[in-house]
Amino acid sequence: MRIRRKKAFKGLCREDGNILLLFAGALTVIIFFVGISMDFGLICIKRSALMNLCQLAKEERFAFQDTIRYSENPGLDSYQMIEDVMRNNNFKGTVKVYFYERMPESSYRYYRIRTQLSEEYSYTFLRIFGISTTTITAYYDGGETYGEGISDVIWHPSSPVFLYNGSYTSREGGGYDYNNSDIPGDW
Repeated sequence: MRIRRKKAFKGLCREDGNILLLFAGALTVIIFFVGISMDFGLICIKRSALMNLCQLAKEERFAFQDTIRYSENPGLDSYQMIEDVMRNNNFKGTVKVYFYERMPESSYRYYRIRTQLSEEYSYTFLRIFGISTTTITAYYDGGETYGEGISDVIWHPSSPVFLYNGSYTSREGGGYDYNNSDIPGDW
């Protein structure tokens, strides 16, 4: 009787084809993680390119500092300058510029600018699972202060600050949208 049991268990313990199943399962998991890593890596590269464009706009802003300083509408002029820099560098995404200036004082002037670049990224691997795009965003903050003492006389635009404080967002096909109540909360 013992011999029969051994033969019965011997038939159940066959290992033919198990290696193939393990290999197929492991290969599926490896392909999944390689695909996710590829999309994540491409997103990091795209975000790094956006950060480089932000840095380029920051350097250009310093070149046109007096243009912004003596502008009647410094918010719009800042947006137009940054928009031109982005388009000249073949940026196809959305440019959003936040501009905020404090109420003017005769001897002091302070404003902040945030440039935000957004671009759509089309997934390569995750499309298999129905995920097609995501938005990649990068931004940088800058600002300027003029005036050091009580006797300094600082030039100010003739328009009140609430007419040019806010956000300027590029539209697809040209132009921009202005929103005077859209200021970042962390300012």
